[in-house]
Amino acid sequence: MSETSLSTKEMNREEWLEHRGRGIGGSDSPVIVLGNDHPFKTPYELWQEKMGQGSYTEETPDMKRGKVLEPIAADIYKAKTGRNVRRVNRILQHPEIPCMLANVDREIVGNDRGPGILEIKCPRGRTFSKIKREGLPAYYYIQLQHYLSVTGRSWGSFAIFSADSWELLWFDVEADRGVIFSLEAEIPHWWENYVVKEQPPQDSTVDIDLPDAGGDVVKTETPDWYFAVREYVEAKALADEAKELVSEKKMTITDLMKQYDADVVEGAGARVYWKQQKGRKSFDWKKFQKDNPDMDLSSYFKVSAPSRPFKLYPIKGGLLDE
Repeated sequence: MSETSLSTKEMNREEWLEHRGRGIGGSDSPVIVLGNDHPFKTPYELWQEKMGQGSYTEETPDMKRGKVLEPIAADIYKAKTGRNVRRVNRILQHPEIPCMLANVDREIVGNDRGPGILEIKCPRGRTFSKIKREGLPAYYYIQLQHYLSVTGRSWGSFAIFSADSWELLWFDVEADRGVIFSLEAEIPHWWENYVVKEQPPQDSTVDIDLPDAGGDVVKTETPDWYFAVREYVEAKALADEAKELVSEKKMTITDLMKQYDADVVEGAGARVYWKQQKGRKSFDWKKFQKDNPDMDLSSYFKVSAPSRPFKLYPIKGGLLDE
Protein backbone atom coordinates (compact mmCIF):
# COMPACT_ATOMS: atom_id res chain seq x y z
CA MET A 1 0.00 0.00 0.00
CA SER A 2 1.12 3.54 -0.70
CA GLU A 3 -0.45 5.04 2.40
CA THR A 4 1.31 5.68 5.70
CA SER A 5 0.29 3.67 8.75
CA LEU A 6 0.51 3.18 12.49
CA SER A 7 0.58 -0.28 14.06
CA THR A 8 -2.40 -1.18 16.26
CA LYS A 9 -1.07 -4.48 17.59
CA GLU A 10 -0.01 -3.02 20.94
CA MET A 11 -2.64 -0.25 21.04
CA ASN A 12 -5.40 -0.40 23.68
CA ARG A 13 -8.86 1.01 23.00
CA GLU A 14 -8.17 4.39 24.62
CA GLU A 15 -5.02 4.86 22.51
CA TRP A 16 -6.90 3.76 19.40
CA LEU A 17 -9.67 6.29 20.06
CA GLU A 18 -7.12 9.03 20.69
CA HIS A 19 -5.45 8.38 17.34
CA ARG A 20 -8.82 8.11 15.60
CA GLY A 21 -9.61 11.58 16.92
CA ARG A 22 -6.74 12.94 14.84
CA GLY A 23 -8.60 12.48 11.58
CA ILE A 24 -11.68 11.27 9.74
CA GLY A 25 -12.11 7.51 9.56
CA GLY A 26 -14.21 5.35 7.29
CA SER A 27 -17.17 5.21 9.66
CA ASP A 28 -17.01 9.01 10.03
CA SER A 29 -17.25 9.80 6.31
CA PRO A 30 -20.89 8.70 5.94
CA VAL A 31 -21.86 11.07 8.77
CA ILE A 32 -20.30 13.98 6.89
CA VAL A 33 -21.83 12.98 3.57
CA LEU A 34 -25.32 12.02 4.74
CA GLY A 35 -25.62 14.69 7.41
CA ASN A 36 -28.70 14.27 9.58
CA ASP A 37 -29.89 11.51 7.24
CA HIS A 38 -27.29 9.21 8.78
CA PRO A 39 -29.17 6.57 10.81
CA PHE A 40 -26.93 6.58 13.89
CA LYS A 41 -25.06 9.86 14.32
CA THR A 42 -25.31 13.55 13.43
CA PRO A 43 -22.47 15.74 12.11
CA TYR A 44 -22.62 17.71 15.34
CA GLU A 45 -22.13 14.56 17.43
CA LEU A 46 -19.19 13.58 15.20
CA TRP A 47 -17.69 17.04 15.67
CA GLN A 48 -18.08 16.71 19.44
CA GLU A 49 -16.15 13.45 19.34
CA LYS A 50 -13.32 14.98 17.31
CA MET A 51 -13.20 17.92 19.72
CA GLY A 52 -12.95 15.55 22.69
CA GLN A 53 -16.39 16.58 23.97
CA GLY A 54 -18.21 13.35 23.15
CA SER A 55 -18.13 10.08 25.04
CA TYR A 56 -17.51 7.19 22.70
CA THR A 57 -15.13 5.23 24.87
CA GLU A 58 -17.72 2.65 25.92
CA GLU A 59 -18.29 -0.22 23.52
CA THR A 60 -21.93 -0.80 22.70
CA PRO A 61 -23.37 -4.33 22.62
CA ASP A 62 -23.43 -4.14 18.81
CA MET A 63 -19.72 -3.22 18.77
CA LYS A 64 -18.88 -6.15 21.04
CA ARG A 65 -21.04 -8.43 18.89
CA GLY A 66 -19.22 -7.33 15.74
CA LYS A 67 -15.80 -7.81 17.32
CA VAL A 68 -16.60 -11.39 18.35
CA LEU A 69 -18.22 -12.36 15.06
CA GLU A 70 -15.70 -10.66 12.73
CA PRO A 71 -13.15 -13.52 12.55
CA ILE A 72 -15.98 -16.03 12.09
CA ALA A 73 -17.41 -13.99 9.21
CA ALA A 74 -13.92 -13.68 7.67
CA ASP A 75 -13.46 -17.47 7.74
CA ILE A 76 -16.87 -18.06 6.15
CA TYR A 77 -16.10 -15.44 3.50
CA LYS A 78 -12.84 -17.22 2.66
CA ALA A 79 -14.64 -20.55 2.37
CA LYS A 80 -17.43 -19.16 0.16
CA THR A 81 -15.23 -17.14 -2.20
CA GLY A 82 -11.96 -19.10 -2.17
CA ARG A 83 -10.13 -15.82 -1.56
CA ASN A 84 -7.26 -15.28 0.85
CA VAL A 85 -7.58 -12.49 3.40
CA ARG A 86 -5.29 -11.16 6.09
CA ARG A 87 -5.65 -8.78 8.99
CA VAL A 88 -4.35 -5.24 8.69
CA ASN A 89 -3.07 -4.30 12.13
CA ARG A 90 -2.51 -0.68 11.25
CA ILE A 91 -4.34 2.62 11.15
CA LEU A 92 -3.77 3.78 7.59
CA GLN A 93 -3.39 7.39 6.48
CA HIS A 94 -4.01 8.88 3.06
CA PRO A 95 -0.63 9.75 1.49
CA GLU A 96 -1.83 13.20 0.33
CA ILE A 97 -4.69 14.01 2.74
CA PRO A 98 -3.40 13.43 6.29
CA CYS A 99 -6.80 13.83 7.94
CA MET A 100 -8.20 10.81 6.04
CA LEU A 101 -7.64 7.67 8.13
CA ALA A 102 -8.66 4.04 7.65
CA ASN A 103 -8.89 1.10 10.01
CA VAL A 104 -9.81 -1.68 7.58
CA ASP A 105 -10.98 -5.11 8.67
CA ARG A 106 -9.05 -7.27 6.22
CA GLU A 107 -7.06 -7.09 2.99
CA ILE A 108 -7.88 -9.50 0.16
CA VAL A 109 -4.66 -10.90 -1.33
CA GLY A 110 -3.63 -13.23 -4.13
CA ASN A 111 -6.51 -12.19 -6.38
CA ASP A 112 -6.21 -11.74 -10.15
CA ARG A 113 -7.74 -8.27 -9.78
CA GLY A 114 -4.99 -7.21 -7.41
CA PRO A 115 -5.34 -6.64 -3.66
CA GLY A 116 -8.71 -5.50 -2.37
CA ILE A 117 -10.26 -4.29 0.88
CA LEU A 118 -12.67 -6.50 2.82
CA GLU A 119 -15.18 -4.80 5.11
CA ILE A 120 -17.01 -7.11 7.52
CA LYS A 121 -20.43 -6.29 8.92
CA CYS A 122 -22.43 -8.33 11.43
CA PRO A 123 -25.76 -6.49 11.70
CA ARG A 124 -28.88 -7.52 13.52
CA GLY A 125 -31.48 -9.63 11.74
CA ARG A 126 -33.69 -6.76 10.56
CA THR A 127 -30.83 -4.86 8.94
CA PHE A 128 -29.46 -8.07 7.42
CA SER A 129 -32.84 -8.88 5.87
CA LYS A 130 -33.12 -5.38 4.40
CA ILE A 131 -29.66 -5.63 2.84
CA LYS A 132 -30.58 -9.02 1.40
CA ARG A 133 -33.69 -7.46 -0.20
CA GLU A 134 -32.40 -4.07 -1.27
CA GLY A 135 -28.60 -4.18 -1.41
CA LEU A 136 -25.97 -2.11 0.38
CA PRO A 137 -27.04 0.94 2.41
CA ALA A 138 -25.41 4.25 1.53
CA TYR A 139 -23.39 4.47 4.74
CA TYR A 140 -21.77 1.09 4.01
CA TYR A 141 -20.94 2.13 0.45
CA ILE A 142 -19.40 5.46 1.48
CA GLN A 143 -17.27 3.78 4.15
CA LEU A 144 -15.71 1.36 1.67
CA GLN A 145 -15.10 4.12 -0.89
CA HIS A 146 -13.29 6.02 1.88
CA TYR A 147 -11.04 3.00 2.46
CA LEU A 148 -10.37 2.63 -1.27
CA SER A 149 -9.38 6.30 -1.38
CA VAL A 150 -6.93 5.97 1.53
CA THR A 151 -5.34 2.74 0.26
CA GLY A 152 -5.47 3.44 -3.49
CA ARG A 153 -7.08 0.02 -4.08
CA SER A 154 -9.32 -0.40 -7.12
CA TRP A 155 -11.91 -2.66 -5.51
CA GLY A 156 -13.26 -4.03 -2.26
CA SER A 157 -15.80 -6.47 -0.93
CA PHE A 158 -18.36 -6.73 1.85
CA ALA A 159 -18.88 -9.79 4.02
CA ILE A 160 -22.23 -9.31 5.74
CA PHE A 161 -22.90 -11.99 8.32
CA SER A 162 -26.07 -12.83 10.23
CA ALA A 163 -25.41 -14.87 13.37
CA ASP A 164 -29.16 -15.36 13.80
CA SER A 165 -29.53 -17.34 10.55
CA TRP A 166 -25.82 -18.21 10.24
CA GLU A 167 -25.89 -16.74 6.74
CA LEU A 168 -23.34 -14.64 4.90
CA LEU A 169 -23.88 -12.31 1.94
CA TRP A 170 -20.98 -10.90 -0.01
CA PHE A 171 -20.84 -7.97 -2.40
CA ASP A 172 -17.91 -6.86 -4.56
CA VAL A 173 -17.65 -3.09 -5.06
CA GLU A 174 -15.46 -1.23 -7.55
CA ALA A 175 -13.74 2.04 -6.70
CA ASP A 176 -16.16 4.83 -7.61
CA ARG A 177 -13.96 7.65 -8.85
CA GLY A 178 -16.78 10.22 -8.63
CA VAL A 179 -17.54 9.40 -5.01
CA ILE A 180 -13.86 9.20 -4.11
CA PHE A 181 -13.16 12.58 -5.71
CA SER A 182 -15.98 14.14 -3.69
CA LEU A 183 -14.75 12.53 -0.46
CA GLU A 184 -11.20 13.75 -1.05
CA ALA A 185 -12.55 17.28 -1.50
CA GLU A 186 -15.18 17.38 1.24
CA ILE A 187 -13.43 15.56 4.09
CA PRO A 188 -10.40 17.90 4.38
CA HIS A 189 -12.78 20.84 3.94
CA TRP A 190 -14.91 19.59 6.88
CA TRP A 191 -11.84 18.88 8.98
CA GLU A 192 -10.22 22.26 8.39
CA ASN A 193 -13.39 24.35 8.74
CA TYR A 194 -14.94 22.65 11.75
CA VAL A 195 -12.34 20.66 13.69
CA VAL A 196 -9.23 22.77 13.14
CA LYS A 197 -11.17 26.04 13.49
CA GLU A 198 -13.16 24.59 16.39
CA GLN A 199 -16.48 25.65 14.85
CA PRO A 200 -19.55 23.37 15.00
CA PRO A 201 -20.63 22.09 11.59
CA GLN A 202 -23.65 23.23 9.65
CA ASP A 203 -26.53 20.78 9.34
CA SER A 204 -26.28 19.92 5.68
CA THR A 205 -25.57 16.97 3.44
CA VAL A 206 -22.83 16.64 0.82
CA ASP A 207 -24.04 16.37 -2.77
CA ILE A 208 -22.50 13.06 -3.86
CA ASP A 209 -23.92 10.88 -6.61
CA LEU A 210 -24.46 7.59 -4.79
CA PRO A 211 -25.90 4.44 -6.36
CA ASP A 212 -29.50 3.75 -5.46
CA ALA A 213 -29.67 0.43 -3.65
CA GLY A 214 -33.36 0.64 -2.82
CA GLY A 215 -36.50 0.00 -4.81
CA ASP A 216 -39.11 -2.71 -5.02
CA VAL A 217 -37.76 -6.20 -5.58
CA VAL A 218 -39.67 -8.37 -8.04
CA LYS A 219 -39.03 -12.06 -7.35
CA THR A 220 -39.26 -14.62 -10.13
CA GLU A 221 -38.08 -18.15 -10.82
CA THR A 222 -39.34 -18.50 -14.40
CA PRO A 223 -37.28 -20.56 -16.87
CA ASP A 224 -36.61 -17.46 -19.01
CA TRP A 225 -35.09 -15.62 -16.06
CA TYR A 226 -33.13 -18.66 -14.92
CA PHE A 227 -31.49 -19.18 -18.33
CA ALA A 228 -30.88 -15.45 -18.79
CA VAL A 229 -28.97 -15.25 -15.48
CA ARG A 230 -27.10 -18.50 -16.12
CA GLU A 231 -26.02 -17.39 -19.61
CA TYR A 232 -24.92 -14.03 -18.26
CA VAL A 233 -22.80 -15.69 -15.56
CA GLU A 234 -21.23 -18.01 -18.13
CA ALA A 235 -20.61 -15.14 -20.55
CA LYS A 236 -19.04 -13.04 -17.79
CA ALA A 237 -16.71 -15.91 -16.88
CA LEU A 238 -15.71 -16.30 -20.54
CA ALA A 239 -15.14 -12.56 -20.88
CA ASP A 240 -12.91 -12.51 -17.78
CA GLU A 241 -10.95 -15.50 -19.11
CA ALA A 242 -10.60 -13.87 -22.53
CA LYS A 243 -9.40 -10.63 -20.95
CA GLU A 244 -6.71 -12.53 -19.06
CA LEU A 245 -5.73 -14.42 -22.24
CA VAL A 246 -5.44 -11.19 -24.24
CA SER A 247 -3.20 -9.76 -21.52
CA GLU A 248 -0.95 -12.83 -21.65
CA LYS A 249 -0.63 -12.71 -25.47
CA LYS A 250 0.07 -9.00 -25.37
CA MET A 251 2.93 -9.70 -22.96
CA THR A 252 4.25 -12.40 -25.32
CA ILE A 253 4.37 -9.90 -28.18
CA THR A 254 6.02 -7.16 -26.11
CA ASP A 255 8.61 -9.64 -24.83
CA LEU A 256 9.50 -10.45 -28.46
CA MET A 257 9.74 -6.74 -29.26
CA LYS A 258 12.20 -6.39 -26.38
CA GLN A 259 14.28 -9.16 -27.95
CA TYR A 260 14.17 -7.35 -31.31
CA ASP A 261 14.99 -4.06 -29.52
CA ALA A 262 12.27 -2.42 -31.62
CA ASP A 263 9.46 0.06 -31.00
CA VAL A 264 7.60 -0.94 -34.17
CA VAL A 265 7.45 -4.44 -35.62
CA GLU A 266 5.64 -5.54 -38.77
CA GLY A 267 4.85 -9.10 -39.74
CA ALA A 268 2.13 -11.75 -39.94
CA GLY A 269 -0.19 -9.18 -41.48
CA ALA A 270 0.07 -6.73 -38.59
CA ARG A 271 2.12 -3.72 -37.52
CA VAL A 272 2.59 -3.35 -33.75
CA TYR A 273 3.59 -0.09 -32.07
CA TRP A 274 5.05 -0.13 -28.56
CA LYS A 275 6.76 3.22 -28.21
CA GLN A 276 7.63 5.27 -25.18
CA GLN A 277 5.41 8.35 -24.90
CA LYS A 278 5.56 11.47 -22.82
CA GLY A 279 3.35 11.59 -19.75
CA ARG A 280 -0.02 13.25 -20.23
CA LYS A 281 -0.59 16.61 -18.62
CA SER A 282 -3.71 16.75 -16.46
CA PHE A 283 -5.21 19.21 -14.00
CA ASP A 284 -4.51 18.29 -10.36
CA TRP A 285 -7.93 18.85 -8.78
CA LYS A 286 -6.79 17.51 -5.41
CA LYS A 287 -3.98 20.03 -5.11
CA PHE A 288 -6.17 22.87 -6.38
CA GLN A 289 -8.87 22.05 -3.81
CA LYS A 290 -6.24 21.81 -1.06
CA ASP A 291 -4.69 25.16 -2.05
CA ASN A 292 -8.12 26.83 -2.37
CA PRO A 293 -10.27 25.24 0.37
CA ASP A 294 -12.80 28.12 0.48
CA MET A 295 -13.45 28.31 -3.24
CA ASP A 296 -16.83 27.01 -4.43
CA LEU A 297 -16.15 24.79 -7.46
CA SER A 298 -19.68 23.43 -7.87
CA SER A 299 -20.45 25.62 -10.90
CA TYR A 300 -17.51 24.12 -12.80
CA PHE A 301 -18.76 20.55 -12.66
CA LYS A 302 -20.80 19.07 -15.47
CA VAL A 303 -23.76 16.87 -14.67
CA SER A 304 -24.03 13.86 -16.94
CA ALA A 305 -27.29 12.54 -18.31
CA PRO A 306 -29.25 10.14 -16.08
CA SER A 307 -28.07 6.56 -16.37
CA ARG A 308 -29.31 3.12 -15.41
CA PRO A 309 -26.27 1.04 -14.40
CA PHE A 310 -26.53 -2.75 -14.48
CA LYS A 311 -25.38 -4.55 -11.32
CA LEU A 312 -25.67 -8.23 -10.53
CA TYR A 313 -25.07 -9.37 -6.94
CA PRO A 314 -24.76 -12.98 -5.73
CA ILE A 315 -27.48 -14.38 -3.48
CA LYS A 316 -27.02 -17.38 -1.21
CA GLY A 317 -28.14 -20.54 -2.98
CA GLY A 318 -28.26 -18.84 -6.38
CA LEU A 319 -26.25 -19.46 -9.52
CA LEU A 320 -23.33 -17.31 -8.38
CA ASP A 321 -23.16 -19.24 -5.12
CA GLU A 322 -22.58 -22.60 -6.81
